[in-house]
Amino acid sequence: MDRRTKTLLGMAAGCAVLFAFVVWGAYAWGPGQSLDLQGFTGFVMSNDGWVSAVTMRLTELGNAPQVAAMTLSLAAFALVRGRPRVALAVVAFVAATSISSQLLKALLSHPRMPPILDYTLGPEALPSGHATAAMSLALAGVLVAPRRARLAAAVIGSGLALAVGASVVVWAWHYPSDVLAGYLLATGWALVFLAALHEADSRAPATERWAGTALARASDRIAANGLAIVAAAGAAAAVLATGGLLLADASAATCFAREHTAFVVVAGGIASAALVLPVTMAGVARRG
Repeated sequence: MDRRTKTLLGMAAGCAVLFAFVVWGAYAWGPGQSLDLQGFTGFVMSNDGWVSAVTMRLTELGNAPQVAAMTLSLAAFALVRGRPRVALAVVAFVAATSISSQLLKALLSHPRMPPILDYTLGPEALPSGHATAAMSLALAGVLVAPRRARLAAAVIGSGLALAVGASVVVWAWHYPSDVLAGYLLATGWALVFLAALHEADSRAPATERWAGTALARASDRIAANGLAIVAAAGAAAAVLATGGLLLADASAATCFAREHTAFVVVAGGIASAALVLPVTMAGVARRG
């Protein structure tokens, strides 16, 4: 086991520590519980009009059939690129996150009943399976993408993770802490599988014959250019949509933010985690 493998496993252990901290904050730390509840309240109160229709559609991206289809598509792309080890790792990675999230739900089952809302979340809510799946797909996309396109893949994946994670809170299926825990669980597993891939390549380097075919080279070029375009277009669309919504009813947005300061803080935390984790994974993977 070389230094890089140990570093990746150390980072995975760091994710486990942060996961434990989120659990403690959600279950045992008063200020953390209060912030979690107030953030939850703000998300739920935003569920009206077009928000309901859009977020319900977005939650479907974290359902098992959709996750399985996207996972197999990513694995197939890895095979086209001549990376069979990556294809196998992606399938095993998403399976590991899915199974572990369900096991942790049972192990960490804890009653959490909002006293000020007519919503009762089940005790088996942390971590969010939808958020875990969405972040897993985001990170799997980073692993599968060509090296020079991994940052673009991370930006696209962060949009998926944020959309699904925020939507399940909007629909009162989960607390914000459940979403953050799911993000961390997926990232920890991704680092473990990245370490395993690095160790396998160190001990038995994969042949480049398949990866050097015309099909594989063409796939790399198309993916790199396509991901860059999609990432740029998506980022621009997000900025324009956010700006348009704020300008359309700036007074209402300002009033809502003032009345739900905790929501602004929590939403910012979820958005930051959704972006930082895939981008960090892209940076780590590029050095491999």
